[in-house]
Amino acid sequence: MRGIRFLRTGLLMGELKKNRFEPSQALAMSLKKEEYRKVLDLPVSDGRVMRYLKGETLEVSDQVSLKEKGWYLVCVDGFPLGWGKLGGGTLKNKYLPGWRLA
Repeated sequence: MRGIRFLRTGLLMGELKKNRFEPSQALAMSLKKEEYRKVLDLPVSDGRVMRYLKGETLEVSDQVSLKEKGWYLVCVDGFPLGWGKLGGGTLKNKYLPGWRLA
């Protein structure tokens, strides 16, 4: 291992904020769709993909039950983009502000 330089070691799973766990963007990017139970997988042609990348809140009641809530892994054609917090058929965007499209 001599001569190999590491940018960082390990994987940030998330942070505890106000007594609740918030998963990190790094965790989302390291997961595969099959490795997380709550997944919202959108086709690349869906207009909500661009809205997600811009940081907007999404209406997803056609994809999930109105009773469901919690952290969802947002994927496009099976590839992870980031997290969203679901409640009442609405997905609040947790995509990193520095990564959002203008």
